[in-house]
Amino acid sequence: MDFEQGKARIMDALLAHGGLRHLVDVGADVLGNPVFVCDLAAQVMAMSHANDTDRDFWDEFFPGGRMVPDNALAVGQAGIFDRVFSADTPVYGKFDFFPGRFIGARIRSRDEVIGMATIAERRPLGEHDGELLVVLCQAIVLEMTWQGVRNQASSALLEVLSAAVDGSATSSELDLLACGARLSLPRRSRVLIIGLGGGHSGVVFPFLQSMLESCLPTSPMVVRHGRLVVLLDLERHDSVPVRSIEACFASMPIRIGAGSAFDELSGIAESYRQARSAMELAQRSGHPAVLADYDDWRVDDFLMQAGDKLELDTFIDPVVRSIVAHDQAEATQLVQTLEAYLRCANNAQAAARMLGIHKNTMYARLERIQRLFDVDFESGETCFSISLGLRMLRVSALSS
Repeated sequence: MDFEQGKARIMDALLAHGGLRHLVDVGADVLGNPVFVCDLAAQVMAMSHANDTDRDFWDEFFPGGRMVPDNALAVGQAGIFDRVFSADTPVYGKFDFFPGRFIGARIRSRDEVIGMATIAERRPLGEHDGELLVVLCQAIVLEMTWQGVRNQASSALLEVLSAAVDGSATSSELDLLACGARLSLPRRSRVLIIGLGGGHSGVVFPFLQSMLESCLPTSPMVVRHGRLVVLLDLERHDSVPVRSIEACFASMPIRIGAGSAFDELSGIAESYRQARSAMELAQRSGHPAVLADYDDWRVDDFLMQAGDKLELDTFIDPVVRSIVAHDQAEATQLVQTLEAYLRCANNAQAAARMLGIHKNTMYARLERIQRLFDVDFESGETCFSISLGLRMLRVSALSS
């Protein structure tokens, strides 16, 4: 079948308004291979069922109607999602979990990407299959517009969140927005921001969002600016479920920023700012923990803002300067050791775990600090002064 014939068949299927499934079935018949369409959460919206062979294929690769998580991660880590969603032309991909190739093309309504259509090569691809896939994507947009298929809840939540964060709506206006959109929001929440490290793109978030939603079913979430934003339901979770969140992202390196709790929608803006600030401060400081809780970084945030008006260096405890000079001269790690020890409330074993060193190494370093610099760890005033000095030193370094 040549290009014009294939295009005509797809257009005829569109004009029939038989629904997305019918359109995809016709597209698969034209292309001679299985075709599937999924949204940004990796939820399959339609898959071709032209014959029994296709059904066997879907059972293997899309059990339960959604992409196998390991396969989705492999595609995301290869950068395919980024390429598909940013390109006007189809993208080819080849992976270990399937013997043939895939051709993916984005489905875009105006400037909004709403999903992707993909051909799975079980039979040799034709010369014009990429062009025909683009035609199919255009037809899918028109069919979805006709049928009114949209993720209204996600769009409404993003609207409320954006209005709150940007300060473009009052508390009562936010309540009206949420009520009008029939959003079910937690009575008491805190904002979590989840970001990816290690060069991974935030494009993969929508494909993992549905897994996280099953883990946190009462905590609404949206993707905003390449990060996943979660309103953690504090009636269901006393603390941030870091291990559960990490499990949803498999081996992908993530960072979590957590803001303070709030009772009204107007509190979203400050909690969001705090979560971002905690994440950025922890990341810039090289802090190894996955979670950056604003309660642990509140002083650093204050010092960062105060540093714009004050010369923080003049307030740093002289003992801190002496330990820094010793580290530089002797290539030791006493500053890092001291900071971890004080951050862990003078718990040497917890500090050792944080730094990934043996507890005996931690005790030896602490003994050396006491011996060389006459530091009294039993004195709350001394510990506070040194802890504050270490934070001021770090903030000064980050600001320079």
